Amino acid sequence: MRYFINFDKTINQLVPYYIGGRKLILYLQALMSPLRRVNDGFVEYAKETRIEAAMTSQIFKFEWYLNRKFKKYFANGGRIAIKNSEALGTPIYHESANIDVEQNILVYHDKEAGVTRQLILYRSDEQTEESSVSFIVTTPQIDTKLITEQKYVAMLKYVIDRYRLANKTYIIKYD
Repeated sequence: MRYFINFDKTINQLVPYYIGGRKLILYLQALMSPLRRVNDGFVEYAKETRIEAAMTSQIFKFEWYLNRKFKKYFANGGRIAIKNSEALGTPIYHESANIDVEQNILVYHDKEAGVTRQLILYRSDEQTEESSVSFIVTTPQIDTKLITEQKYVAMLKYVIDRYRLANKTYIIKYD
């Protein structure tokens, strides 16, 4: 890594050969131990910041990032997955028409083998929770000994809200 400093090698190079000795080198290395811990923390921070700076809202990269960040909380392994919602169709009537919600019929075309089309009618009040959002985040069960479910969901929502596109909505579901 670019910011890693090898303190042992640096001390060996900076101590003159005629003053050196095993005990002196070990003593100087022990004195540098707090600086080594600070440097290790900074290297970890630089690595995380570099990953965050390269993050986008692309699904495959976003899934990798969420799994990397939250895998320590998963109870039985598993992975966080993001899938697009299923659209039921489009309303037959224009949005500006003054039609009651119960009377507004939605049309859905299901293409099978590219030849046959099946027409399915839905009413707008039949929409499910999955069809009313842009994408669905499914997460495995978490280990409640490490973190509470409320804290986990809050952390997950924070990260998702940080990288999702502005007009996209989502829900979080457990496997």
